[in-house]
Amino acid sequence: MINILIIDDHPIVLEGSKNLFNNIDDMRADTEKNPANIPEIVQKTPYDVYLIDINMPGTNGIDVGATICSLQPEAKIILYTGDQIEDYYSLIVEKKIHGLLSKTVTKERILRTIRSTMDGDIILPWSFVDFVQKLDQPQISKQPLLLNEREKKILQFVVQGYTNSAIALEIDLTPRTVERNLSHIYHLLNVTTRTEAALMAKELKLID
Repeated sequence: MINILIIDDHPIVLEGSKNLFNNIDDMRADTEKNPANIPEIVQKTPYDVYLIDINMPGTNGIDVGATICSLQPEAKIILYTGDQIEDYYSLIVEKKIHGLLSKTVTKERILRTIRSTMDGDIILPWSFVDFVQKLDQPQISKQPLLLNEREKKILQFVVQGYTNSAIALEIDLTPRTVERNLSHIYHLLNVTTRTEAALMAKELKLID
């Protein structure tokens, strides 16, 4: 039996996600809407797989997954999101998570991903291959980049997995302003995605 904990701050999403596992003989799912409760839950009743929403108030699924793994190293972490999953491929490369799911995937894809994760395998779209190939391409020279303080803050949040809306709340800007700043950052870094920007920021040591 695969024991699953679904972590999401939206009760309706939680209920719908849990219902996916009804009548699935080899899986059992529970839910939790408050990420602050996770450390206690993991220590008392650890689960095999944690299916975590990336965007939650006051935190994000990446940090929640890291907390779980610090308490339960053998835990399997699968993030699911309404954003483009390509933005989070770097987490797979860095072995911080074990799977990625879009909220639009089918029930069959979710079940297959969970079973594969438990078997030590991973299911990802072909776009992941393109992402890995780009990692092997020559990068821009490591010359100093003229990022202003606002852009540095935005880039820091991008590395941490924040969405534009979440970043806007953190630094009191409109999502549109964050988007414009992010476009300028992409131009300076010669990248086109959040994942590439995050990797470049680490490569060039642009963040603390």
